[in-house]
Amino acid sequence: MRRTPIAHVIFPRPNLLRPVPEFAWEAVRAHTETEDLDVSVYMPVPVRAIQKLHGRVRQRRGAAPWPDGLEEALLALSPRPKLVRYVPVPRRSTEVATAAIAAHLLKGPRASQPAVVHGSFLDEGGYAASQVARVLGGPSVVVAHGTDVRVARGLADGGINRKRRALHALRDAARVLAVSQDLARELSFLGQRAEVLQFTSRGSAFPLARAPRGAPELLFVGRVGAPKGVDVLLDAFARVKTEGVTLRLVGPVLPGFDVEALARAKGVAGRVFVEGELAQDALPAHYARASMLVLPSRGEGLPCVAVESLLTGRPVVASAVGGLSELIDDRVGRLVPPEDPAALAAAIDDVLAHRKDFRGRTLRSRAEPLTWEHVGPRLCDVTRSLLPR
Repeated sequence: MRRTPIAHVIFPRPNLLRPVPEFAWEAVRAHTETEDLDVSVYMPVPVRAIQKLHGRVRQRRGAAPWPDGLEEALLALSPRPKLVRYVPVPRRSTEVATAAIAAHLLKGPRASQPAVVHGSFLDEGGYAASQVARVLGGPSVVVAHGTDVRVARGLADGGINRKRRALHALRDAARVLAVSQDLARELSFLGQRAEVLQFTSRGSAFPLARAPRGAPELLFVGRVGAPKGVDVLLDAFARVKTEGVTLRLVGPVLPGFDVEALARAKGVAGRVFVEGELAQDALPAHYARASMLVLPSRGEGLPCVAVESLLTGRPVVASAVGGLSELIDDRVGRLVPPEDPAALAAAIDDVLAHRKDFRGRTLRSRAEPLTWEHVGPRLCDVTRSLLPR
């Protein structure tokens, strides 16, 4: 069988532990597991000569620099991506990177050019995928994940260029996917119809774990900062009445967010543990040890960590925002109003008091339909629907 070339555009992250978003890489893997689709991944990277200069510019803007060894980490991925060099330009780097990928593909033989181009995040990979496909004269699939939709609607501070790119992606894409019903509704305000397809985690990577023993532990996984409501979480943790509870924060601490000072101010410093960024394969052990996941975000698309917690058999206490409202109910956890530490503390105490009511298999069965084992074939069907007949 002749395999049809498909392309995924992924912008790498300046992070050696997690250089690409796992859900975007799972979308790639879903296509590699087919017999009829031949997948190539294109990643824009700054030219070597100015990587350090580019890193200093990023640091002045409060962003992470390009770390040594990142390209080697990218090339160790399977399938091996094609790194496309570009020269970063202030406030236009995404556009320049997109042009570099388009030029790279145009130079290749016509038969090897992708029939469909995929990209996640409307203002980044989605924009690049839509514009590259437009240059090649083919269709694209773009995926909206959360903040990019709010940027497109002008509800988040992302700058005029991010908003413009997001709107271009929506205008030029053949198919728009949203990871939750809530995001699809938000896109409808822009006159855009989106199909809902969850981009979360692979179920086999997060096996069901036995009930934890010992003192209760609350777990937070994500970027440790105000957007994820960690300040609210620390306030709520100080109000929890159940004795002996500890809190573990897993994820990178955002610049300017002093979690230790906030914990001291709330009188809980001795019971809060900050792990920092961890590799994806280190997460199942943390879910297994925890009594529950707590996710007090101020806004969400569909957080993978909530699905991962349920797959492991741990309930979730979360803010009633975005896709969380579509995933969490009283059978698998509790939802509370955002930015309400008193309600969050009461929900935590309630779940701890009724831990035996949350059965692991029930929690896992709630999350399994959202895993890549189920979603991957549906994404591949979207791709096939765009292939020339």
